[in-house]
Amino acid sequence: MSTRRSLDSYDAYGGWTDDSRRRNRSRRRRHAEARRKRHRTRSGVLLGVGFVAVALVALLGWFGYTAKSAYSDLNAAKSHASAAKAALLAGNIDRAREQSAAAVTASHDAASATASPIWKMASAIPYVGSPMNVVTEIAGAVDDLASEVLVPTVDVGSTLDPAHLRSPDGRIDITTLRDAAPILARTALAASELDVRTAAIAAPSFLHQVDDARVQLQDQVHELSTLLTNTSIAAEVLPPMIGGDGPRNYFMAFQTNAESRGTGGLIGGFGIVSAVDGRVHVDDLASNYELSRQYDPIDLGPEFDAAYEQKFQSTQNWQNSNASPHFPYAGQIWRSMWQQETGQVVDGALATDPVALSYVLDAIGPVTMPDGEVIDADNVVRITQSDAYFRFQDDQRARKNYLQDIASRVVTEMQGDIGSPTALLGALGRAASEGHISVWSADPAVQSILGPTKIGHEVPDTTAPYAALVAANGAGGKLDYYLARNLTYTGGSCDGPTRQTTVVAEITNNAPAQNYPVYIAGRQNESTRYDGPPGTNRTIVSLYATKGATLKNVTVNGSPVFALTGADRGHPVFYMPIVTEPGRTNVIEYDLVEPTAPGVPQAPVQPQVQPASSTVDLPTCS
Repeated sequence: MSTRRSLDSYDAYGGWTDDSRRRNRSRRRRHAEARRKRHRTRSGVLLGVGFVAVALVALLGWFGYTAKSAYSDLNAAKSHASAAKAALLAGNIDRAREQSAAAVTASHDAASATASPIWKMASAIPYVGSPMNVVTEIAGAVDDLASEVLVPTVDVGSTLDPAHLRSPDGRIDITTLRDAAPILARTALAASELDVRTAAIAAPSFLHQVDDARVQLQDQVHELSTLLTNTSIAAEVLPPMIGGDGPRNYFMAFQTNAESRGTGGLIGGFGIVSAVDGRVHVDDLASNYELSRQYDPIDLGPEFDAAYEQKFQSTQNWQNSNASPHFPYAGQIWRSMWQQETGQVVDGALATDPVALSYVLDAIGPVTMPDGEVIDADNVVRITQSDAYFRFQDDQRARKNYLQDIASRVVTEMQGDIGSPTALLGALGRAASEGHISVWSADPAVQSILGPTKIGHEVPDTTAPYAALVAANGAGGKLDYYLARNLTYTGGSCDGPTRQTTVVAEITNNAPAQNYPVYIAGRQNESTRYDGPPGTNRTIVSLYATKGATLKNVTVNGSPVFALTGADRGHPVFYMPIVTEPGRTNVIEYDLVEPTAPGVPQAPVQPQVQPASSTVDLPTCS
């Protein structure tokens, strides 16, 4: 049957019937429709791919614009913040406010740019996104720095402008200081927390530009945090110290760095500082000739007795009263000596030196001696620590009077109308930060704040890693003017209860090869005799180490030597005499085993004339 229908559809002339033609056209229509559908599908796919490509290009463009904007805004914020700081220090409060506001705007824009969804998506890409994560942290830190630290600092800075805080007669506005103290404390705390936060920002895996920006931010935040912390401390302790709660008096020592001692140098002269209601005055200065040779001892504990009292009679003999680098010991001893000398009980002690005077003279200008000699920032250290010993080598009393006159004229200028109080404040701050000014207060509340700071000059009572190199003159001469010191403190990881550490100390004698008067070269006796050409220096070099540390080995220029052992405030002290000829350097290497104790490693620099460096390469353990 099916065969007949098929044959019937074809006529006698061999052609298709109408029925077959209809079926054929239907098949062709179906094929055509299928081709059109396939074409539409391919066109849709191509259109989709094109759209995605355009979108990706747009997103990349958006990301590029965002990155550029963030970078630009961060740079602008940094520039405005620096300008605000400079204006504040210069006393231009209006410009400081203007620049701090601009810094806030720029930092907000940078933080907003790095908070966009596309930035977050790109930051999530492994490896590639690491620099963007760092930039995000930097932008957030800069934003907080501008709004939480810079703005309130500028606001309170307007009241602490030295030009207004200090009157022409030298009186300090105690009320303003006290009013500013709470704001400064909050701002200093915010800066300190930001310092910790920025220090924890990890380095990116690549892009040194981002890493450079990170390091710059960390340095700037740390510097600002230190400045604000010091300012906050000053606002808290100065009012009671300068007579806000009643009259105060202080023993002030001028240290001679040419003959070194633990806190800096031998007492060359002294004075009494009186403070009443913000008015500070230095009474007539005197030379060390006015001090007695022997005082009744005081008890500073068994360690002090073994290390200093039994050997040097430090609480009885003013020449050795500051043998320990722990300044509060010297302050208590000087207080006792002055009470025995005059009956007056002072409220604390101060110490300074010619290096600090040079900074002050740089701020207030030179002073002129009666004979017309000009003493300025460039020559005061050389004149007082070297030239004077040659000029007055046969007349010590004349030399002491000459040095006393220089100090008196500088102090008088400081107490008068200062052309730039800001510059003077900066000079004193620099001297304090370098250890050339030290302060001790007999008031326990004030001392608890001062003590841990650089101006407190304490040997810390902590177990944190510690390495302090202290040089003491070993022959009663004045050659330490030429002595330079460098220290490097390195050690292993925090794994285990102890770790190996190494301290390398370099002692260099820069004394010219020439003849020296005995008073400069030093007196030689049975205990201090040494050989060497003129200018050879005999120094007692001490290393104050971490609590619990033990000395495995010590060498000088590669040869093993023996070191004596003592203790100061729980820190082991390893000391020995070192003889250094002119132009030579002695390298002392200490191999130690010390507890793996938490805390930031410290390696403070003893204040001297010649520059000293201290390098720490030791991980901080938690």
